[in-house]
Amino acid sequence: MRVVGLIPARLESSRLPEKALVDICGLPMIVHTYKRALLAQTLDDVFVATDSGRIRSVVEQHGGKVIMTSRDHKTGSDRLAEACKEIDCEIVVNIQGDEPLVNPDHIDAIVEPLLLDTSVQIAVGVTQYSKKNSPSDIKAVLDLNNDIMYCSRTDLPSDARTAVEKMLKMSFIVPFRKDFLIQYASWSPTPLEQIEYNEYLRVLEHGVKIRGVHVDDAKISVDTPDDLEEVRILMRSDSIYNLYIK
Repeated sequence: MRVVGLIPARLESSRLPEKALVDICGLPMIVHTYKRALLAQTLDDVFVATDSGRIRSVVEQHGGKVIMTSRDHKTGSDRLAEACKEIDCEIVVNIQGDEPLVNPDHIDAIVEPLLLDTSVQIAVGVTQYSKKNSPSDIKAVLDLNNDIMYCSRTDLPSDARTAVEKMLKMSFIVPFRKDFLIQYASWSPTPLEQIEYNEYLRVLEHGVKIRGVHVDDAKISVDTPDDLEEVRILMRSDSIYNLYIK
């Protein structure tokens, strides 16, 4: 099966304007994400999907491939559904552009269930997490088959009766079967999706299972200026960074 990584990116960001292009140790954030995705063994190719000419120019200046998309998409998955129609592949991997510390090994691990089991339509990474009351992070609970039962911006599972020291946070490397991605993007937003501002609830509300894949030490995404400063510090000692900066 041909597997392609797609990185959705846009300039607009309410908490950190133009974050896709912010400098991190000498490279724009989107370029870090692109170059790290190229290191994944399961990906046959990688593209940035964007509606921004500025992002396209920066990525291409660093040797990257870009697919231009409409400005009207409300979610990254919708943007990828348009972009993947131009690509010959069976599996499309959504890799968030605001994760410049993404680990290529995590991409490989999360893609693997779709390569091994044709019944799996979509998977997502989950990693242990202990920060409480953080609505910017989406937490998940899994069934005994490691499929996601529910995911929310509130803390899961509830600690109202029992102390919960470790939760699972979703790590947004999300491989889809191409045909399912296109179908999913054609569905209207669902009630829980709109309440939670979480596009993956649309999948669960339609009764489709999402396979959760445990990954260790998934790094933070860049949503705020504080996140950006933390990532800049982490990048200086990051071993993967040294593989592509030379």
